[in-house]
Amino acid sequence: MRNDNEKLRHSRSRACAVRALEWVFGRHKALDVFFEQDQRFASLDSRDKALCRAILGNSIRRLGQIDQVLGQLIAKPLPKQAVTPRLILRAGAAELLFLRSAPHGVVHSFVQLADRLRGCKPYKGLINAVLRKIVREGEALLAGTCIDSNIPQWPAQDWDRIYGSGTSRRAALAMQEPPALDLTVLRHVSSWQEQLGAVRIGSQTLRLQHRGRVNDLKGYDTGQWIVQDASAALPVQILDPQPGEAIADLCAAPGGKTMQLASLGAKVTAIDSNEGRLKRLHENLHRTALDANIICADASIWQVEQKFDAVLLDAPCSATGIFRHHPDVLYNRRAKDIAAYGLQQLAIAVHAADLLRPEGRMVYCVCSAQPEEGEQVIERLLAETNMVQQPICPEKHPFIKPFLSAGAVRIAPGTDQVKGSMDSFYIALLHKP
Repeated sequence: MRNDNEKLRHSRSRACAVRALEWVFGRHKALDVFFEQDQRFASLDSRDKALCRAILGNSIRRLGQIDQVLGQLIAKPLPKQAVTPRLILRAGAAELLFLRSAPHGVVHSFVQLADRLRGCKPYKGLINAVLRKIVREGEALLAGTCIDSNIPQWPAQDWDRIYGSGTSRRAALAMQEPPALDLTVLRHVSSWQEQLGAVRIGSQTLRLQHRGRVNDLKGYDTGQWIVQDASAALPVQILDPQPGEAIADLCAAPGGKTMQLASLGAKVTAIDSNEGRLKRLHENLHRTALDANIICADASIWQVEQKFDAVLLDAPCSATGIFRHHPDVLYNRRAKDIAAYGLQQLAIAVHAADLLRPEGRMVYCVCSAQPEEGEQVIERLLAETNMVQQPICPEKHPFIKPFLSAGAVRIAPGTDQVKGSMDSFYIALLHKP
């Protein structure tokens, strides 16, 4: 009976993984939204959620290799409209090739799933034959694949052209496994480095090779640190907030930078148009015992009477730079989307400049690897306003020295400087005369 219950639970996890892949490849939507909204995923227990996430992670992180394996086994490509059968094959291949689950259970689950889902029954025999072949020959088939193919063609070509040949391969290597856990420590960094047995990165970040629940780590309940990639911690450090300064954090939710600013004594006004994400910011501020003025508003039109000493703008972007944490961004974004993001970012940045008092400063940053959302936005901002770009000083921030380019910080995809990779980021510091 126990084995039957376990098989049923695993089947539900696998079905949920296929639904999530449909969300990404059929609807071009973010996995995070699926995890928040899908009730069947919510009904899984923690172990089954972990299996679902593991299948998804490997399906997307190793998609190029998986498709190469499937291509060796399927003589005629599936029709374009056979979206779900293709995703069943990808999910089954991912579990067999990379998770080493019991082969019989994996094959049986995905074949039965094909029998139940609309439009998949005609492919049931093919799915059964292909997955069984992977059970027998998967290791040899995988050996003939190319890791580079795990980065989709459009960003791979872009990145190799912009950052140099081999960038997309470094990015593919960085994406193979979920990244280490980075924490931004809000108080007593050295003490928490010792307590957590972590590697220190720069002034505020600790890196752990952690695979458990974040909530169980020492210091979580008392709000001593927040989860934040080493790259994402840099904009606040470059802004260099001073105690008592009035600082606007635009597009702030879920609030990592707001908490950094508040922990350094700034009077923070956090602006975001997403009420759901602002709820998380309220919760995070409560956990860390920090204070900020939170306003739900559109950062591109929000007006104030009292100007700010500084503005931090983490602009909405394609997020192609965070593929290590969210590999689905490379599939739910398309090359044609990038120009529209750049226009939106410029509009917010121009308005942000107007929120500054004279002699105020602004940090503009994006977690995008695309220059159209970073360097090119700043070029246009300087042309359209009286803002002046201020070179970021490596003496003040020695950790960022390898990433400086034309006075700004540009962290390329696949950068490996700190015993593990970092998210790709662009950060510019500006001054208002």
